[in-house]
Amino acid sequence: MQTYEITGYESGVSRAGVNYLQPADAFQNISNGYIYRQVLQSRQGFSRFSTGPVSDGSRIMGIFEHVLLDNTTQLLVISQEFLYKYNTGTDTFDQIANAGSAPAGGFAIPSRDFYVSGTTYPFKDGTQRFLFTGQGMSDIYSYDGTDVQSFTLDNADFQAFAGGALTNAWFILWFGERLNIFNPTIAAQPTPQGVLYSGIRNSAGNGDKFNVSGSGLLNADTSEYINGVSINGNEIIMNFSRSNWVLEKTRDVFNPYFIRKVPSVLGTDAPFSSVTWDNLTVSVGKTGILATDGRQSSRFDNKIPNFTEDDIDSTTFPLTYGGFDRVNGQFIFSYRSGQIDDLDTQDKVLVNNYEENTWSTYDNRFTVFGQTELGSETVWNSIDENALPEWATWDTTTDIWNKIGLEATVQKTLAGDDDGFVYQLNTDYNDYAIDITGITAANPCVISTGTQAIKVGDRIAVADVVGMVSPAPNSQSINNFDFATDTLTGDYYNVTAATSSSITIDLDTTLYTAWSSGGTASVPIEFSAETIPFNPWREQGNRVYVSYIEVLLDTGSGSLLVDVYENEEDAPFRSDIPLVPSAPNKGREWISIGINQESDFLTFVFKQISPAVRIKMTSVRIHCRPGGPSLG
Repeated sequence: MQTYEITGYESGVSRAGVNYLQPADAFQNISNGYIYRQVLQSRQGFSRFSTGPVSDGSRIMGIFEHVLLDNTTQLLVISQEFLYKYNTGTDTFDQIANAGSAPAGGFAIPSRDFYVSGTTYPFKDGTQRFLFTGQGMSDIYSYDGTDVQSFTLDNADFQAFAGGALTNAWFILWFGERLNIFNPTIAAQPTPQGVLYSGIRNSAGNGDKFNVSGSGLLNADTSEYINGVSINGNEIIMNFSRSNWVLEKTRDVFNPYFIRKVPSVLGTDAPFSSVTWDNLTVSVGKTGILATDGRQSSRFDNKIPNFTEDDIDSTTFPLTYGGFDRVNGQFIFSYRSGQIDDLDTQDKVLVNNYEENTWSTYDNRFTVFGQTELGSETVWNSIDENALPEWATWDTTTDIWNKIGLEATVQKTLAGDDDGFVYQLNTDYNDYAIDITGITAANPCVISTGTQAIKVGDRIAVADVVGMVSPAPNSQSINNFDFATDTLTGDYYNVTAATSSSITIDLDTTLYTAWSSGGTASVPIEFSAETIPFNPWREQGNRVYVSYIEVLLDTGSGSLLVDVYENEEDAPFRSDIPLVPSAPNKGREWISIGINQESDFLTFVFKQISPAVRIKMTSVRIHCRPGGPSLG
């Protein structure tokens, strides 16, 4: 009998006689789970970054880290209407007033896929400034630390390109000591193949001028449109609709750039899907995900070659937005799957673990991604020693004294949504969970909550409510989940209506007792992980006999169910095999199930639905031997 182990680098058990399978070679489909440092987890939590949404409550169209000249940063967020700056003292987003020629009533971005591009670009004297624009904006805007004004109309240093007035653009970047504007609209005409660049930024204000020596307009020699822009080292990758091009610096100050084409197998259809990490720019097209390093382009999605064709709604493809999670080394793409007919925003996130080369999908409704090192500061008397036990004892703390409880130095990955909320990813928070503040005895039942982002079509579990019991003889409580045992005691409730502070469910509570206090409403996380069909001896023409498998689970992560398929059949020959930890005093426990099956190959699907806990699988061991000759 031989043993094959998936993951296992942190299992802490003997490796003798074990054949290791890398996660990239072990899993073909993961939903609402991710692999990090060889451990498969069932969720990657997120929590609200601030105390509430932006004040106008509209869709988040951009999250930016504005770097000041003293190397400090500001976190800026742009909604469909206004610019906001994060206030670390109040843990809120302060709306920045529009002044000058900027529209007082807001930007009124007309389409959900007209995202905003922004860049730090100081004034000529070096003082702070942030510039931003987008396809749905009527101008290029400037934030000077006080208010938002028009870059072109309220700027004494601005000089237009000789070809005509500059009104807006799709992308804007500080690069090559200049301001670079891509897909600009000049003299009311779009320039979809072009980059308009200023003179070199200096004390004379040439960095704001587009008619001085060293400025100009450069067009790629193609009829395609620029559909993505990203800085990659000392060059800019420009993703076009059917090719890739590179904008490179020259040593000629009068002609600072030249454009060259990179041979490409695919194009880019989602303009804000372009993401660069480790000298690689990745972008999303309708026929696949493309990667380029400026010299060659290739498919990035060999493990999921049909994903963008089959899973992303083609009619709303430009909604797709890309980001990078530097904490976990993951490319992340928010997209609309089309599974909910009346939804006009994203409902899924595709994740590529760059280090482990694995893919997974999440049921998250994020519009954009960003990053920051800012965060709320925890004052001394509010430090939670239960969250970090070392804080309870001064002389054993591992934190620097003046940094204790301070989140500002931690790298964070952020996401926005359609209701103006900003979230922090990679937190151990129960996704889409909220405290209950009241429940009506009515038909249908309305649950009042704190501010939340639960939507129509979600399912919820209710726990720990005091009151709300139906009449005898049934005496049925509204609670349908027990946190202590991680068990569902009734069906999930369907959300039929929702606001940011209430949830309406499909339950008649007219005759229930009154709500007294407490309670939690949470959306379940549906996790599944499917292995690649397993048979180490297939190339030798043999079947595989699997005696049993062992799974190393965290004991606090609830129960797990396993389905076993053979030979890619539609239905499992064994389903819902329970894996239930039974050793609460141990951090982890090996749990085994007998298989005793010989097949051409076997596929294992691990799954869990829980509104409270997350599975953490450190290792899966498959005990097997060669079977008889293959029948295939």
